[in-house]
Amino acid sequence: MNPDVKTRLAGFACVLAGAAISWPTIFDRLRLAQQGAPQINTWSLASFLVGPLIIFGLTMMIFGARTESLTRDAEKKRLTLFGNFIALACAVAGFGGMLGTTFLLQSYGYL
Repeated sequence: MNPDVKTRLAGFACVLAGAAISWPTIFDRLRLAQQGAPQINTWSLASFLVGPLIIFGLTMMIFGARTESLTRDAEKKRLTLFGNFIALACAVAGFGGMLGTTFLLQSYGYL
């Protein structure tokens, strides 16, 4: 199989995994809060993974096999400027998903 197709399929799998994790970690918890459940347990670390998985997946789906060369300088063994931007976006999305879920549940009177 072509490396470009493999990378794009891996990106699609990351997006699917992010979407699959988002249901039990974020949306189901908010649904339970809206229904007035007596207690809600959160999965903060799992909700942290939703944003980065989707960002990595979309990056791999858009750029294909070029993703590695665009994000990492193999000679210097460092991230490129674009790679640093993707890493920052993943960190912001991860913390945003985790803290956003926590704050929304707190607004319903949980935690």
